[in-house]
Amino acid sequence: MEQKSKTQLDPGAMASWSISEFLKKLSSEEPIPGGGSVSALAGALGAALIIMYCKLGKNRKGASSDDQESLQKILTEAALYENQLTRMITEDSVAYGEVMNAFKLPKTTEEEAKARQQAIQKAFQKAVEAPMAVLNACVECLYLVAECSVLGNPSAFSDLKVAQYLCETGAKGAIENIDINLPSIKDEQFLAQVNAKVAKLKKGLEQASQQKVAKPA
Repeated sequence: MEQKSKTQLDPGAMASWSISEFLKKLSSEEPIPGGGSVSALAGALGAALIIMYCKLGKNRKGASSDDQESLQKILTEAALYENQLTRMITEDSVAYGEVMNAFKLPKTTEEEAKARQQAIQKAFQKAVEAPMAVLNACVECLYLVAECSVLGNPSAFSDLKVAQYLCETGAKGAIENIDINLPSIKDEQFLAQVNAKVAKLKKGLEQASQQKVAKPA
């Protein structure tokens, strides 16, 4: 399969694509962008909806100064995760692109074969680290959903629920991308570290998903 051009995979590039352009490239026969980038996009959309919900809550009639302060804090945190997840839309595809490029390296000599194998392993590690970052950001956003729910505008509560579903989807998609790449990694120390981190993040996802997201009165 023909890889997308390097300029298209520069960090941040995909975030500048139009929706129709992204969908066209996503539905093509090319492997990137794929599920990893979509997981990051889902999380970024969820974070953006959290920000909107907080802004509407701050401006609602009768919002106390304490509520406004709390919502400002939450939306500031959500904005950081939105920016991170937006970058990850591209970076996840960049990581997978490095895997494909590594497999294309020559292996006619013993030295070339060794260098190729090292490049493949390094690329697979990046292909795991990228969705791990997405998973972490999505889990943190889920905590923010529960935190801001009762403080917002009741008329926008459905938007917050959409944010919740998007962040859950982004997190679950990231887990799938981690799980599919881990078996290709041979570094036992790296695997042990990743498995420990992923187990912690999965537990965090379960806890965040079980938090009560209550509609404001």
